[in-house]
Amino acid sequence: MLLSNRSRPNLVLLYGALLLVLGFYAVAALRYPLVYIWATYEDLFGEWMQFWSVALACILAVRLATTRWRCRWFFALIALSCFYVAMEEISWGQRIFGFSSPFFFKANNLQGETNLHNFLTGPYATTLKFGLTAALASGMVLYGLVYPLLVRWGVRPVCWLAARGVAPPPLYLWPFFVVAAVLEWGPFRFNEAEVAELTVGLALLLTTIHYLTTLREERGADTSATNPNSTRRRLTVRVAAALTATLVLGVGTTLLVIRSPQMRERVERRIAAGVKKFASRYRRYEQWDTAAMLYRRAHENDPDSAFLLRRLAECRREMGDSEGFRRYAQQALDLDLKRLRKSPTNTSVHRSLSRTYRLLGDDERADEHLQTALRLALRRVRKNPHSASSAYALGQTYMMMGDYGRALEHLSRAYRLKPTSKRYRKAYFSARARLQQALKSSGSEPTTAMAGRIAGS
Repeated sequence: MLLSNRSRPNLVLLYGALLLVLGFYAVAALRYPLVYIWATYEDLFGEWMQFWSVALACILAVRLATTRWRCRWFFALIALSCFYVAMEEISWGQRIFGFSSPFFFKANNLQGETNLHNFLTGPYATTLKFGLTAALASGMVLYGLVYPLLVRWGVRPVCWLAARGVAPPPLYLWPFFVVAAVLEWGPFRFNEAEVAELTVGLALLLTTIHYLTTLREERGADTSATNPNSTRRRLTVRVAAALTATLVLGVGTTLLVIRSPQMRERVERRIAAGVKKFASRYRRYEQWDTAAMLYRRAHENDPDSAFLLRRLAECRREMGDSEGFRRYAQQALDLDLKRLRKSPTNTSVHRSLSRTYRLLGDDERADEHLQTALRLALRRVRKNPHSASSAYALGQTYMMMGDYGRALEHLSRAYRLKPTSKRYRKAYFSARARLQQALKSSGSEPTTAMAGRIAGS
């Protein structure tokens, strides 16, 4: 054996902490959506706990890397990896210090932030993201469960790796790695990957604590070499201290960060965006009460949004509140008509009116305004062929019409003309996903040109 893996902390404490974390997130998601948003969004409690779990693991891995033993090179790699992950987690301090992303990052990073991992993956479904997620999840299971099991069973090739310094995590940590792997897939599409990052960060932190504690046992430098209870107590105390430190530092850093007026404003904007996003997620699961509550909160911050009024009307209809449905739908219609009087040639106004009339069951007027939006958008593109906003307006109109091929063509052009726009980037990836889904459902093969657009060429 590389090191004694028989030594372990109090498992009731360890697994109780894991269940407490998972239970907290589950209850928050089911009953307290605003708490869940605060626990999973950037610059807030969950992200800072992720940061500190990995940062503390980095510090302890450095200590192991500077100790003369056969695993020092492996923990040097762990330390470098943890440093990179911790800094990527906070975009290398970008949001703390408030510096803007260079143009290259704005144009090519999927979130427009100063980090490296979002060049490859981001908030959009892509084949590359799927592959990276599969690789990460598989790696967690292989390293966190399969590798230490094979070491315990004495499988020769694996023991050869362990003897040369590839330190297996203690087997008692396998639930952390496996839970992280499952959540990394995002089976519920509810930001579970954020919980996975915290779980795997804790797993790495606890792995370094295990080796720091039991290294003395292997060297016989402590009486605990013949007293496993002493090692067990020491591990339990250190595990409890690490978990407490992660919680306290995460909460404390969040409270400190949001004391800044600039950061507070940024956090409030992010929370407002999260409320809209999670309202749509609860809507997808037909949790109409919760969705309505979130849409109401979003509407308070954005009272001139016909979209939010339509969503509130839909929730009320599904809840059996016909009066509430009519009230919100009429408010949306009044708002759309008011905007139409001010901007009769605005394509987005006609698209919004089409959606509102469709909600009210007036398909004839809905089709009329959608066709008007198409005529206006085509006219704009002919008049301004190099305008990103014109291409975007036409692409969004084709999206409403269900013509995803043409929508992708124009939305990809808008994105190319203005690659720093988050709105155009989001619309492009949305159209690409819709087209892929439509082709998959119909069993059709994309044309060469269409395949090129899907691939982003």
